Amino acid sequence: MLKMRFFLLNGLLLLTSISTSAAENSPKNWGVGTFLAYNLPVLQLQDRFSATSKYGANWQYLINPKLFVEMEYHRSQFLDGKLAKRPFTWSVDSQPYVSPQAKSELRFNGVTLNLLIFHSGGPAFRAKTFSPYLEAGVGFYNYRSENRNFIYPGQTKKPLDTALVLQPQVDTKTVFTVNFGYGIQAFLGDRVALDLRARYNLVVGDLRPMYDWGVRSKTFPMYLFDVGAGLKFYFSK
Repeated sequence: MLKMRFFLLNGLLLLTSISTSAAENSPKNWGVGTFLAYNLPVLQLQDRFSATSKYGANWQYLINPKLFVEMEYHRSQFLDGKLAKRPFTWSVDSQPYVSPQAKSELRFNGVTLNLLIFHSGGPAFRAKTFSPYLEAGVGFYNYRSENRNFIYPGQTKKPLDTALVLQPQVDTKTVFTVNFGYGIQAFLGDRVALDLRARYNLVVGDLRPMYDWGVRSKTFPMYLFDVGAGLKFYFSK
């Protein structure tokens, strides 16, 4: 994660130097950017995971003064799932037990096609101006979920053998996703904008239940809410 952030920061500095050196005033037809967001699971998914970071890059193209189409790639990793810390009640002695080596993880890689619909005539491309917009998108998420090293709860003889564990439970699929949200671009210069965005994501994937750990039905679909900031760099044809 630190290496990725270091790489993104150096990329931003390079793009800033390029954009500030360009003096022409021709229309800005396309742009590139990168972002970092706070990614929060909601509803059923919140029972399994806490919030984490989401980061990615995008490319956008001007269709008309109020409408941009944006291609986005992003990645998010939930590596400290709640189920790994949750005890189960062993039916033999009715006592709670935590699996000491348990891991519960979920990784997302996503590609989406977004529409950015700007208000008030579109972006002004001038320093110290603000351009709000609505965002809606569709795409695909590839996800991998894994629960491993959970104690086998079906044991019938005392003492409980904590080294006897369930087979790893792995779910991996590529599924459809939709998102919608609201954002604003604050222009730092004629070609550089700070992009602030909040959005809601629906991922049409499922995670299997973990009955003895209190998850008695599959998680479907998966819902996430993210809010973050990025930089956009605009160029001409």
